[in-house]
Amino acid sequence: MVILQVLPPHPSEYETKVQRIDFRLLRSDHEVLVGGRVNADVTLVYGRPPVSELPEAVEERWFDQRSAGSPAGADRLRAGPTFSIASFRRRSIIPIVEQTMARLHRTREEIDWLLLDQPPTDFSEFDLWIDPAIDEEDLDGFVAEAQVHGKLVVATRTAINNQRLEKGRTGILVPPRDPNELTHAILAGLFKPEVAQQKLEAAKQTISKFHPRRRLRALTQLLK
Repeated sequence: MVILQVLPPHPSEYETKVQRIDFRLLRSDHEVLVGGRVNADVTLVYGRPPVSELPEAVEERWFDQRSAGSPAGADRLRAGPTFSIASFRRRSIIPIVEQTMARLHRTREEIDWLLLDQPPTDFSEFDLWIDPAIDEEDLDGFVAEAQVHGKLVVATRTAINNQRLEKGRTGILVPPRDPNELTHAILAGLFKPEVAQQKLEAAKQTISKFHPRRRLRALTQLLK
């Protein structure tokens, strides 16, 4: 079967990620082409149903890199006096990051919030991963990758984050555009090990939903 993958003109990091994963999943049994005008048996258009409704997957290397996961406060002697939290930079999140940092620094000056210009490749250097997405169309928080790696996540309650974090069972969810609630959630994730450990343990039980083989099953059904 010849399969054509079509990305939107300005694909998000999420769309690029799942297209790349699908390419690797399908190419062993099919001829897979990206873009262009070709005669194909099936065209997969990313960013639209039904492709956008398939289960999210992360690249298999994240499962290979998975750490045990531990609350941030448990490693203070090793990590030093500063806490490092991080997010993937998007222009839309800058105001909420700035507002939240101002609130955090009223009581805790030892927290550094890093904004990554490139998709993360390793979460081990961060004490907490944050996705402060402000709208439903923003899927680029890398929440699934952080969970699979074993990192505690604080994220805003968008539809996709509700799915990723099991309605808050496997991470801490807060309302979008609410710097006060985001501040409280970050402090809880950093300084309440009992809260963090409960979420991390729950995440261990659910991360298999992000394995590429689950997406492959859904892709196979779609191609029938």
